[in-house]
Amino acid sequence: MLESGASSREAVATCDPRRGWRVALVYPPFDDKRDRSAYYLAPPLGLLYLASYLEKEGHVVEIHDQIFELKSGALQADCTLYRQCSERILRTSPDVVCFSTQCTTSPGAVNIARLIKKERQDIPVIFGGHDVSFIADRYLRSFPEIDFVLAGEAELSLPALIAALQDGLDTAWIPGLFARRTENISSSAVPARRIRELDELLQPALHLVAPLSEYFFHSRQPTILVDSGRGCAFSCEFCQTTLLNGTKVRYRGVPSLVAELADYRQKYGPYEAYFVHDLFTARRDFVESLCDALIEVDLGITWQCRCRLDQVDRPLLEKMARAGCRMLLYGVESGSPETLARMNKRAKVSHPKAIVERVGWTVEAGIFPSLSMVVGTPEETLGDLDATMALAHAFVRLGSVNAFIQLMSPLPGTALAARVEHRFAYHGSNAPTAFSQGIEFLSGQRLAEDEMLIQEHPDIFQSFQAVVPDHGDLDLCIDISLTYCKLLEIYQRSFGRLAELAGLTHLGLFRAWRDGWLTVCRAGNLAGQRDHDIWNAFERFIEDFGREELQSDGPLGEAYRFEKVLRLVSEGPPIQSGAGTTVKPARLQLADGARLFESRETIEGFSPAQAALIFATPDRLHVLPLGEDEQALVHATLDEQIWGALSAKSRDRLLASLDHLVRLGVLVTEARDGSAALVDLCIEVA
Repeated sequence: MLESGASSREAVATCDPRRGWRVALVYPPFDDKRDRSAYYLAPPLGLLYLASYLEKEGHVVEIHDQIFELKSGALQADCTLYRQCSERILRTSPDVVCFSTQCTTSPGAVNIARLIKKERQDIPVIFGGHDVSFIADRYLRSFPEIDFVLAGEAELSLPALIAALQDGLDTAWIPGLFARRTENISSSAVPARRIRELDELLQPALHLVAPLSEYFFHSRQPTILVDSGRGCAFSCEFCQTTLLNGTKVRYRGVPSLVAELADYRQKYGPYEAYFVHDLFTARRDFVESLCDALIEVDLGITWQCRCRLDQVDRPLLEKMARAGCRMLLYGVESGSPETLARMNKRAKVSHPKAIVERVGWTVEAGIFPSLSMVVGTPEETLGDLDATMALAHAFVRLGSVNAFIQLMSPLPGTALAARVEHRFAYHGSNAPTAFSQGIEFLSGQRLAEDEMLIQEHPDIFQSFQAVVPDHGDLDLCIDISLTYCKLLEIYQRSFGRLAELAGLTHLGLFRAWRDGWLTVCRAGNLAGQRDHDIWNAFERFIEDFGREELQSDGPLGEAYRFEKVLRLVSEGPPIQSGAGTTVKPARLQLADGARLFESRETIEGFSPAQAALIFATPDRLHVLPLGEDEQALVHATLDEQIWGALSAKSRDRLLASLDHLVRLGVLVTEARDGSAALVDLCIEVA
């Protein structure tokens, strides 16, 4: 338990568990539809831990995962959303309500708390989480519906606070506590305490949320969050992790982690573990030991993690892949070494060529990397912008990556926010920063009560603010963050080749495309544009601006022809896995959503007459190159005449050779219109 004054310790220790309070733990509603955020739905791990500690003290806990309730239809996304939330919470007759907030969800938490206090003034309301931990006094002064703020990790402090409230004891001794006392705000003289030995953590209270099978139903990939470590030894000026969890990196023991993973596998079947520690690879011996153990026990699960690029190398990545690592997130931040230095990133690998090399190792190991970059930093120059755009283009050229650029969010408590608070500028939903998206509950717009709070309290809801960079063009940063990587997702070959032929930088060609589009849109920036709008605009641009190059440059024309097929597939239905399918003795055909592309001349990734199967799965777009023999086999089954001339024995051998494509779901035996089997899209230049 907590270390504190003797009388308070005795009071907590003698609390009668039979009179435990009803505690509502609330995870406010959030629905971020960006691809990387919509990959899975999982219970709120932090609240699951808090619930276990509260139950140990005899309290009755209700977890209100309002993200799950929104996804499952228990809550309706409309102008009554927060009233629905408050009513569901009050229906459980809580004695105390605790909100876990993170950046984007803070306005909603305040608005729900207001409605709760309107109905039940007597209920203590406690806030905790990232933002509120660092500006607790501002929250308490601005919002009378909040009674207490618990800063930092709260497994130890929350049960102590509730015990003190039960018995009417003084709360000043409780670590990390901020409280309103009449008109004054008081804070504990004791800083927030952290669990020193993470192996001593109680098991997450999964029994208090919906069955995991229901979370899995709403996920592209069934995923369970796992706390493998806490803390970060770095002090990047934009990040809250070190401030919240400390500079000492704490790890779970490998036996403890493997036992937890095995328990989940037995209870819930196959799943993907997400190790939520921001600095998973800080201790190489930990990662290697965990990988060795996972390889040995072979649980039949996959996993993903977050890493620093300068803490991995080829051998480590290969071992991680053998142990089941399927995805990881790198915080790349910028293609400009100068920007990285200003961020205090302390990156040992900062040259773009070296960064791309390490990402290449990741892809070669069979791990799918997500690559996070930001624009709109305070001292950013146009040269810094171009360097980040060039790096994103280099990433996409590797294939099998998810590169994305976000508009910088200043976060409370960080050195960055403190340094530039005088430069905050609120541009509403037309400047969607990295940590301001996901509360557009009213037909893609924020609720009026959220918008009002954000505008009235820019010093509190800092993640919704933007900073005009030194180069002066915030709208340009917004448009790069919203459209550039989405454009490259399909047209990276055409974009790169046209920039080369036109003698333009990545930024130069992007601005030429963007300026023409803005003239048509008659808008200040491109916020609100959908994927097909972006792709349509680029096709119009390349067929106008690049008309001569398309007609005279074979590689550009071929790249554009290929990318038109990519777009066609990306906008079609994703294929479903054919695992377990028994191949019938019938001619195979391409599944709906799959296409065969055959190159006419050399372009990046293709030599003349080389073929590839292009298809989309629910999580990504795939280009699968075919070897010469494999290409001939695919042709033989797609071509009705060739198939008809084969003997029964030859057909059986052919089908056996293509079984791997059947298991992928790319080739099927079901009858379908075969007219699209061999795709040869012509370029129509206006």
